[in-house]
Amino acid sequence: MSQTQRLRRHDTILIPKSTKVKPRAHLLSLHQYSKMALPKRIIKETERLMAEPVPGISAIPHEDNLRYFDVQIHGPAQSPYEGGVFNLELFLPDDYPMTPPKIRFLTKIFHPNVDKLGRICLDVLKNNWSPALQIRTILLSIQALLGAPNPDDPLAADVAKSWKEDEQAAIATAKEWTAQYAKP
Repeated sequence: MSQTQRLRRHDTILIPKSTKVKPRAHLLSLHQYSKMALPKRIIKETERLMAEPVPGISAIPHEDNLRYFDVQIHGPAQSPYEGGVFNLELFLPDDYPMTPPKIRFLTKIFHPNVDKLGRICLDVLKNNWSPALQIRTILLSIQALLGAPNPDDPLAADVAKSWKEDEQAAIATAKEWTAQYAKP
């Protein structure tokens, strides 16, 4: 391809291995998006997520709308979700941080605090929300919830019932679903 030809959206470009390209480099200069009426708070939180990623969690904003994030959370060690990679979607509403972000699992998961639609029962996403909380805090809370399911405050009543009646069988099912649906 000559240098004068324009690239089309789906063109593939070969980059020599010796070339050092920062992954997602386009996200490092988020101030260019401030013209899109994006609050400074969201810009700062996104920059921090990119500069200081949380271990086991990745949250990448969409290029066309920085209020939407593609999230991946790795199942915590020594949990039924260990070895799984769970995809979630996160949306920051216009009144964020006065209201919590909207977040749900896209990956099917057997968990008493996650329903079949991927909605999450987590106190910091509901009654205990505070504008002082940040995206990274929410993602860490979800990762912690994977490590410590709470069948006493369920969103999926059937899963919670099986968790209470036979915890070992429920853990085995959670491991099976993780292996089947949360493949890395």
